[in-house]
Amino acid sequence: MRVPPTRQEHPLPAVIMHGVHLVSLFVLIATGFYIWRPYYGGAMNINRNLHFIFMWVFLLNIVVRIYWSFAGGGSAAVGKRRRYPDYHWFWFHRGSGHQALRTIQYYLFLRKDYPQQMKFNPLQKATYLFWIPLAVLAGISGAAIWEPTKSFFQPVTYFFGGLAAMATIHYWIMWIFIISVAVHVYLVFAEVIWEVPLMFLWKEVGREKPEKGSRA
Repeated sequence: MRVPPTRQEHPLPAVIMHGVHLVSLFVLIATGFYIWRPYYGGAMNINRNLHFIFMWVFLLNIVVRIYWSFAGGGSAAVGKRRRYPDYHWFWFHRGSGHQALRTIQYYLFLRKDYPQQMKFNPLQKATYLFWIPLAVLAGISGAAIWEPTKSFFQPVTYFFGGLAAMATIHYWIMWIFIISVAVHVYLVFAEVIWEVPLMFLWKEVGREKPEKGSRA
C-alpha cells in the first residue's frame, strides 16, 4: 500500500491543472450530450458556446501541463517532500516498463501484491500518452463538424467519410474519455482515497507534519 502523499509529491500547479481538466471535461461531456441529443429546451446556443470555450480550455491546459512537466519546479517521489530532480518529467520516463504485465495482472485480480513502481505505473503512462493524441483528434473532429470551421477541415472530413462519420468519431471519443475517467476515479477510491483531499483541496491527510527543516 502506498504511503499518504505530500504537497511536494503533487505541487500546487499540478493540482490546479488537474482541477481544470476535471471541470473542462465535465462541461464538455454535459454540453456534448446536449448537442448530440438535447435533453431540455431552448439552450442549444449556450451549450455550443460553452462546448467551444471549454474545448480550448481543455487543449490549452494539456499544453501547459506538458510544458510544466519539462520546465516546472519538479516534484517529490512517492510520499516524500524533497522536490527532486528539477523536472517533473523525470518521474514519468524512469523505469517500471517491465512491470506492465504485473500491473495488469494486479488490476485483473490475478495477483494480490501491487508491483513496486516508480511514481507512475505503466498503465498510467500509457493513459496519459494516449490522451494527448485523443484530445487532438477530439478537437479536429469537433472543428470539422462546427459550422464556422467545417469548411476549413473539409478535406479531413471527406477522408474520414463525411460529416456524419466525423460526428460519430467525436461522439465515441467522448465515451473513451468517460470510461477512462470512470476507471481512474474507481482506482483512486479503491486504493489511494487519501489523495482526494490533496488533489482537490491541496490538503495532506494521514501523515504527521514534518519537523521544521525536514526534507524527507
